[in-house]
Amino acid sequence: MILKELEECGVDGIYIKAEGGGELVKLGKGYRGIVFRGKMRGEDVALKVLRTDSTIRDLIKEAESTRLANSVGVGAKIRASNRHVIALEYIEGVDLDAWLKGLDIGEVRSLKRVLTSCFRQARALDEIGLDHGELCDARRHIILRRDLSPVIIDFGKASRRRRPSNVTSLFSYVTFGRHSTKILQMLGLSKPPVDSSRMYKLRMDEASFNKLLSSLNLI
Repeated sequence: MILKELEECGVDGIYIKAEGGGELVKLGKGYRGIVFRGKMRGEDVALKVLRTDSTIRDLIKEAESTRLANSVGVGAKIRASNRHVIALEYIEGVDLDAWLKGLDIGEVRSLKRVLTSCFRQARALDEIGLDHGELCDARRHIILRRDLSPVIIDFGKASRRRRPSNVTSLFSYVTFGRHSTKILQMLGLSKPPVDSSRMYKLRMDEASFNKLLSSLNLI
């Protein structure tokens, strides 16, 4: 069934590890799906395949959420989808957590550039009412390309049924997460500007968003 759906999506093949054994090149594994590296019409793609032991029946809702995010320039671009398969643009880079861990304390400009882009993408999702659902632990859900442009990934738990909290969730990760001490120091902050976050949560308008960025010394 999966092979048929991959073929219907236009997938030409899936990468196999060079050391042999026939093992597929796996990019990630979650509770719902496993992501493999594949080829589609000459382009490298990330293929998310529903796990046979998953508690959900299909990936249709995730594909819809990803397309909605793509409509405002957020997320890896979706190439094709079926009930149990999603073919996505392959993002080559490093996850946000690993990048922050290796970031030199003097690279303030790079940090500000990355965080500003992340917050603006989170704001774009808030504006269309799509809550990612996992940005409070953004370490595995944001990948940085080589040019440091961030890409929010994995919309498996995204929803339009709940009030979006992408910006405030990302704020929590940045100011209270595992790298928060380092981040606050680099931004020149003695403590998290929680009042600005609360104000944005209450109003969710452009003025309160800009105030939040300003309180983080990002603008």
